[in-house]
Amino acid sequence: MLKSITSDQLETLIQFKADVQVLDVRKKPAFDDDNCLAEGAEWRDPTSLDDWAGDLDTSKPVICYCVHGHQVSQDAARELGRRGFDAYYLRGGFDEWKHRSAPLMSKG
Repeated sequence: MLKSITSDQLETLIQFKADVQVLDVRKKPAFDDDNCLAEGAEWRDPTSLDDWAGDLDTSKPVICYCVHGHQVSQDAARELGRRGFDAYYLRGGFDEWKHRSAPLMSKG
């Protein structure tokens, strides 16, 4: 079963410094067109999940977000779940995250 998390829930996790892995899985052009990402997030190329999935900690939940919270983040969360991770996708994606003025950090 595919699990999701709301922006409110993720913001609370970040605020209380919960031990979660937040992954920005926006496709490269969408990521490159923006100057920020969610606080504490790391960008991972969704087309090369096989290359980086092994770098993640299986003991910590993983939260994936893409632009709108649809196919890209859901596919990443679904695949990570199949690999034994406690994986979630962010409902509403990064667009909703930015719209509600949730915590951001500059790239680089």
